[in-house]
This record gives sequence, C-alpha cells and structure tokens, in this order.
Amino acid sequence: MLAGKCAFIGIVLSTVSLSSCLPVHREYEDGLSIGPKRALCAPGLVRRDDTCEEPLWAEIAPLPANALRMRDVVDVDGHEAWIVGHGGLVLHSNDGGESFERVDVGTSEDLSFVWADEQAIVLTAARRAWVSLDEGRTFEPSPEAPEELSRCVLFFGRVVCGSAQGGLYHGKIGDAAIANVPLGGRTAVAVGPGYLVAATESGGTTIRIRATEEPDLHAFYGDTQIPGGTTGTVDSLWVSRQELLACVVGDDASYPSGLALHCSTTRGNTFERRGSLAPECARGPQIAGDSSSLHVMTHCNTLDMPTTFEVWTSRDEGQTFTRGTWGAEFESSWRGANRVSFGTANHGLLLTHRLRRSTDGAKSSEPIEQNAMSADWAGGMNENKAVFFPTKARGYVIAMQNTTAVFNFRLYRTDDAFHFDDGTDLPAFTDDSTRPPSLSAHEDLLWLAFPSEYVQQTFLRSEDGGRTFLHDGFPAQGQPLAAAVLGPGGLGFVATARGAVNARPLYRSKDGGATFSELSLPDGTYIRDLEMLESGRLVGVGENGLILTSDDAGETFVVCRGGMPDEEQLVSVTFAPGTSVGWAGGVTSTGEPLLLRTEDGGTTWVAQTLGVSSASIVQVAAATPKRASVVLEMQGVRSLVMTHDGGQSWSPRETPGDDPLRMVARLPDGETTFALGAYGLYRSRTP
Repeated sequence: MLAGKCAFIGIVLSTVSLSSCLPVHREYEDGLSIGPKRALCAPGLVRRDDTCEEPLWAEIAPLPANALRMRDVVDVDGHEAWIVGHGGLVLHSNDGGESFERVDVGTSEDLSFVWADEQAIVLTAARRAWVSLDEGRTFEPSPEAPEELSRCVLFFGRVVCGSAQGGLYHGKIGDAAIANVPLGGRTAVAVGPGYLVAATESGGTTIRIRATEEPDLHAFYGDTQIPGGTTGTVDSLWVSRQELLACVVGDDASYPSGLALHCSTTRGNTFERRGSLAPECARGPQIAGDSSSLHVMTHCNTLDMPTTFEVWTSRDEGQTFTRGTWGAEFESSWRGANRVSFGTANHGLLLTHRLRRSTDGAKSSEPIEQNAMSADWAGGMNENKAVFFPTKARGYVIAMQNTTAVFNFRLYRTDDAFHFDDGTDLPAFTDDSTRPPSLSAHEDLLWLAFPSEYVQQTFLRSEDGGRTFLHDGFPAQGQPLAAAVLGPGGLGFVATARGAVNARPLYRSKDGGATFSELSLPDGTYIRDLEMLESGRLVGVGENGLILTSDDAGETFVVCRGGMPDEEQLVSVTFAPGTSVGWAGGVTSTGEPLLLRTEDGGTTWVAQTLGVSSASIVQVAAATPKRASVVLEMQGVRSLVMTHDGGQSWSPRETPGDDPLRMVARLPDGETTFALGAYGLYRSRTP
C-alpha cells in the first residue's frame, strides 16, 4: 500500500483502494535505447502482443484510422511515434510517421493523452492509465482514480497523472492503491531528467507551478505563480526529456488575447518570463521542440473562424516568436485534436483534422495521407455518405466535404477491395441530405443519383468506372433522385424522389444513360429503391408500402403490394446475387421495423420479425439466400443485425466503435461485410 501520508507543503495524501496492478518497471536508462525494429502490421491487421491478427472489423484506411478519431500524438525520437483516440484507438509508427500500425491494448475506452519515452508508453483514459514497459507489446491498466484525469506520465516507476479538479493522482507500480495530492484545481504534469513539474490553475487567474525530485512525491519545492486565466493554458506545461528546460504559457496582459512564455532551467524551482506572442486564436496552447527550436500551437476550434490553428516558432530559446513557419497556419482544424509533438529539433508531428509532419524544424510540413480516404481535404471536413461494391474487388465510397456551409462530394474507387485511389471530385454540391446517394454499376458503367434538390447535377454517369463523368441530358437533372439501378446491355432506371418538380417518378435508359424516356406510373407513386435481378426483372419499393415489378424492361408494371397508410414506407430492397431470394425493409405506420422476404423474385412476400421495436430499417443487404444484414435506426443511432438462416432469426452484430454507422455492403461470398462509418470504412470477414 502507499503511505497514508505524504509531506507536500502541509497537504495530506489520501488513498483510494484499487484492484489491478501494473507490470514490473525497468530501471531508467540515460540516452537513446535503440533495438531492432519490428515490422509493422500490415493495413487491416491489428497488433496483439507480437502477432498481427485480423480484427472483427478491419479499418480500410491505412493510418489506419480517420484523423477525427485521434486525440493526441507523441513523437518520441523522430522514429517512434504513438497516436491515441476514441474507442481505444492506438496507432504506432517506427519510421517517423511514414506508416502506422493499429495496436490492441485491450480496451475500447476513449484515450485522450499519450506520453512516451524510450522506456515506457503511457496512455490516459478518463480515470486510469494504460502502461507498457515492453515497447508496446503489452499494456496493463493502472488503478482507477475517482475523477477525470489529464495527461499521465511515468516517474521513477510511478504513474503520475494530472486531473480536472483534484490535483495529482499517483501510484507506484505494483501498489494496490492510488494516492491523491489535492492541489486545488486542474493540474497538468510533465517530467524531465530526474524531476517532475506540476502546474495548477489557481483561482482562475494564475498558474501555480511546483516541482519535485522525490520518487515518491514526498516533498515539492518551488512555488512560482504566473498570470494564466485563459482556459487551457495550464495544459501547455512542457518539460524537455533531454535538457534542463521546462516551459508553460501564461497570459500577457499587454496584448489582446496575448500569451507569454515562462521557462525554467532550474529543475522547475523558478520560472522566468521570456518572449510573448499575440495569436488570433489563443485557446489550448501546446508547446513542443527543444531550446534551439521552440514551437507554440494555439487554436480557435470554432465554426465561424476559418483560421483555426496557428504555430508560432522561436529560434532563440523563446525570446521572440514568429507565426506561420509551419506552413499551414490557415488550415482548418474544426473538431480536430490540435496537438503538436517534436521528437527531435527538426522532426515533429502536428495533429489537427489531419496528421502533418515536419522534418525541417517547422519551416515546412506535409500531410501524412497513406490513403486519401483517411484524411480530410484542405479547408474542410470529410464525412462518408455511401458505399457500394458491384463486384468482389471493385468498390466505391462517396464522401462529402463540409467547407463552412458548402457541401462538395468526392468519389473514391478500389479495385482490390482494400486500397482506394485519391478520389475524383464530383460536379455536385448540396445541403446535407439525410439520405445517401444511390450508386449502381455494370462493368465500367457507373451511375450516381443524389437525393437533394440543391445538387448542381443530381444524376451523373461514367463509362470508365468513375474516373471521369459525362455531362449529358438526363431529363430531370437537378431534381432530387431516390434510386438508380443499372443492368446489362445499358438498360437502367432512375427514380425521382418526393419533391421533384415537373418530373416523372421513373425514367428508363437503354443506352447506358446517354438518353432517357419517361415511364408511366400511377399518380402518387414514390419509389424509394430499385433492384434488377439477373433474370431482367425490375423490383421497386417505396412509400405506402409499395412493391412493384416489371418483366418487360419497364413497359408494364405489376403492383404486388401497396395501399398502406402514408406513414408506412419501404426504403430498401436487396436480392442475393444470382437468386430470386430477397428482402425489403422500412418502417410501419406505427414506427415499428418492417421487414419482408421473398423467394420468387418479388411476386409474393412474407413478413419477418427482428425482435426489436420502435426502430426503422434504413437498409437491407443480402449476400446469399441465408445470409443478410439489416441496418436499423433508433433515435438517430444506427445499429446492425444479421441472419445466417434466411431470416428465421436475427442477431446483433458489433459495429466499429465510436464511428457512427452509415450503411453496409455485402459480398456474395457470404462472409465479407463492409461497414461504412461517418469517418471510416471497415471490413469484416466473420460471417
């Protein structure tokens, strides 16, 4: 057990009983420990101990995660780097950020901070840390604290954490209790060669800084107070791991939103004021670098401020600063992590809404984008909208870019069901529709149909698999579209959505989309989805519980179901490839999920039960007559259920953590499922 009392300027230490222990600590070694590099796990695999395994959901984004999920980055030495984020995300690089592998540390907790040196890696969750002393092969949890923690570090074998309100929490490795040093406010900690510094918000107007060289934190020295009323300035505390240099950013009253750098070369005993800076965006300052090249990053992180982060650099030990030498001071970081870390004087990583790297001391930088889908476009945010796999290898993803009230689209393509190209900008911009675009393809013919009336071109077609798009005459161009389906021989159909003006509900093309003709359907017919069987039969579903079929290329239609209340809708229809077995899904007039199954190509349908209520079906996707998936939505949150017995029973399937599910795509092997999240694409090979 930890000692019940600890001398700290008259403060009594309190203990909290805990159950888990940490691994045995290795003695600290001075200098850089260089060992043989392990080969990183390939994209799509995750490291567990010393093995690379395929997880339930492999993320098809070779960072391998979208930057919006990332919360913190540490550049250890210009080679080793770690990133943590939401849902237990942990990424590791040993080549300076050129490539990353996914690491499974045994938790799905959100991780907010990462600290690392040549001996240890410490990840901080809400109330505990995860510690590795074997180069990231294994991680063990620390005891839990009774409140939210800020960054945790390792100090002489002791895990030491700042906290949101209660000062320090610490515990020696192997102890069964955690101790609290109540410092009176939000506290940040950092460690240097043989000493630890703690900075605490005091009264909302000052930052109080104290330090210790005691391995058990028995006594602290120094008590510097600097102006620091700006929210988040206490978290700017930074201590060099190699030099006797510790710095923190405080307020500078001589400038509007001005900041001043205060540094110590006396192991934290005293801090002296150095230079000042006056950023437009003064929130959340972060410090990185060394005495020859100090960098201060600030951000705004607001919707109405396009200049959302700045990087200021000093080459004279913090006496003077200049802005913008990073080369990206006007790039958007809305909802980004806004963290910076330098492993050497020249090599550093900056995490905003994307990951950037500098190799010349912040004179310039470049984004790290191992896959274009994993990062946002400059000046905006990506959000995935639709996924479509017409074959086992060929697939498409449509992503939407939000550039402050303007929404653009980009199409990404893969030819191996894994690696995507850099994307093709689409001649479309829109408001954010709640419905996804519709995609259909046959060989290299590709059709895209957009559901919003504000899109410049709601129908797009390509004859080269989406690499280029043709601009010709779809009769209802610019009107909202509900669905598109394309079959062999250039035969295809496009359905307009409710709200289309001066447009027919359904159009047909016999030449791949070069020309269209109108088809006659009863007034008030609104189709929501279309499917074409290998037999040539066309099946459509829609509002009022509508199901209709055509066996003569749309010359005539048979209404198989309809006349239901206005609130009843069928929004998705799917057939197992090469069969007459399919499902249709939507919502009843009472708000219950509506699921129907057919075994005769859509002529007759039988209701099936999912075992859930108060939800709507937004998508059905069939792989085989026995295996299918259903995406449900309840109170704005989507979930996934699957069947292995043709729909007699349905079971929930875990979806990728902390990435809102949009839709799925099933491959005809019956085993492979792609799940599209708002920010990533995931593959599962578990049936």
